[in-house]
Amino acid sequence: MIDKPVPAPAPEPDRTPRENSVLAEPATVEACARDYAAAADVRALLARQH
Repeated sequence: MIDKPVPAPAPEPDRTPRENSVLAEPATVEACARDYAAAADVRALLARQH
């Protein structure tokens, strides 16, 4: 009987905790307005697709 080679197991993914950029910034009216303004093109694109 010929033994088939056994593939090596996949390496474990890096699960090191990292700082979350969304949670790092406080939710202020100014920050929300900035995000809303920055996403205007995305909203327009989604509106055209609907």
